[in-house]
Amino acid sequence: MNCFLDDRRLLRGPWQAFERDVARLLMHAGFDDVRVVGGTGDKGADVVGVKNNQTWVVQCKHTTTSPPTKYAVQEVVDAGTYYSADRMLIATSRAVGAGVQTEIDRFSRIGINVELLDPARLAAFAREVPEYPNSRRELRAYQQHAVEKFREGLTDTGRAQVVLATGLGKTVVMAEVVADLYRDGLIRDNRVLVLADKRELIRQLQAGFWHQLPKWLPTHLLSGDETPSFYDGITFATVQSIIGRIDDLPSFGLVLVDEAHHIGSSSFQRAIDALKPPMVGGATATPWRGDGFDIDEILGKPLVRLGISDGLREKHLSEVDYRLLADNVDWGFVQEISAHNYSLNQLNRKLLIPTRDEEAARHIAEVFRGERRRSGIVFSPTVDHAESFAGTLRGYGLRAEAISSRQEARERDRLMAMFRRGDVDILASVDLFNEGVDVPDVDLVVFMRATHSRRIFVQQLGRGLRLGKEKDKVIVMDFVTDLRRVAEVIELEKAATGPIERLPLGHNLINFRDASAGSFMLEWMKDQADLILREGDAQLEIPKFEFPSPPMPGSVE
Repeated sequence: MNCFLDDRRLLRGPWQAFERDVARLLMHAGFDDVRVVGGTGDKGADVVGVKNNQTWVVQCKHTTTSPPTKYAVQEVVDAGTYYSADRMLIATSRAVGAGVQTEIDRFSRIGINVELLDPARLAAFAREVPEYPNSRRELRAYQQHAVEKFREGLTDTGRAQVVLATGLGKTVVMAEVVADLYRDGLIRDNRVLVLADKRELIRQLQAGFWHQLPKWLPTHLLSGDETPSFYDGITFATVQSIIGRIDDLPSFGLVLVDEAHHIGSSSFQRAIDALKPPMVGGATATPWRGDGFDIDEILGKPLVRLGISDGLREKHLSEVDYRLLADNVDWGFVQEISAHNYSLNQLNRKLLIPTRDEEAARHIAEVFRGERRRSGIVFSPTVDHAESFAGTLRGYGLRAEAISSRQEARERDRLMAMFRRGDVDILASVDLFNEGVDVPDVDLVVFMRATHSRRIFVQQLGRGLRLGKEKDKVIVMDFVTDLRRVAEVIELEKAATGPIERLPLGHNLINFRDASAGSFMLEWMKDQADLILREGDAQLEIPKFEFPSPPMPGSVE
């Protein structure tokens, strides 16, 4: 059986793809955790994997004209020391010369064992690994249904769209459909293109597809700094890289768009119009666009639609404990306007008193420790706020870091690896976690950012909805005083009410120092939720009420 790591990759590269193929080979070999770590500050390692509690480090040397130099041996020894590795290996695309072997022998004489994966050994390794990795996910019933409908739409009409909430397995469904079409020989030209709008997304998509793909199906990346040496198989590309190379690309039998709500943008439309694929499909968790463009015009009506409420009701998503927190209600303002209609924007500005960052950080630290949270994400309004707020959280003893587009990609990769390992408690960001980031162990989500975009709110909430082995629920702490946000949550609670279990939002929905404030706000918001979610600046009437005397604001209780 052929393997994705074949002579074409060994001879033609590129070197980045060679590193990733070595990592994928370890995945097929049953490694529990595999990461591509090559780059500035990699300490001599390109790939790190863990199997049977042993850590392997691999130094990958892809050369096109000459064999690797002896210095590769010292590099992998340095990496082994840094990562406390049990096994150290050098993977090469060319047979090694006498210099490398002599250096390996020299280290062996002092008790340091360096193993060699030259082309012959890599080929043997590739033949031995199973067709599918052990990490291949068994499809749930709704995922199998989505695969069948998605494939049917592509083969019957050439168009297909599925809407699956974050955490319900969009990547798994797309990968299974592609593998299924390849097995049946239905991909024209033997080439598939998967499009996304960010470099981080296409890298994660490629790794996510690997779990579901047979080993005879190669994958590639096309981005600003990398071009495939051949296109057979699946190419994952940013839309910007497609636009820049449109005249040099081959034809593709299928184009898939991840986060398919982007397909209405001019860049995606230009790319698809130029490629003219016989089949085009997309998957998204949030099919709404702020500009009003209807993505159904390109992809057709959704063949499957499962939202957050469906996932919660069927227990495919984590239980949600949602808490909106504020210092208090401005009862003087409420009394002043209780007999009048006020616009939503006016109410947002004056009704609730925002909680200060210092108080918010203290409360977050108490919840993180007191309710035994494992990892959290804070959504900040700006990069400066994310950096400042991470520092405030550190002042309360949490291991917090800011992550943003201001950092180099390598630094973001390092922080994400630390976050997944549990070396960082909380990451503060603005938009990096909105789409495509798989962080299944997040059990605390904090909103410090106001947004009137339903799509962004659902995307950010979705970061905490994935199920995890040791995860009981996700606690959402919302410090944003925004009535439209509260209405969204109330509507979510209504939609999730079903025969299985009621979504546990009610008693925690609004937390104030004054309990009667929360009770009043909750009942009023239930009445107003439908109106608030309509387009425009809704006019709202607050009912007459026996308002309590407010305590002094300034702290969260």
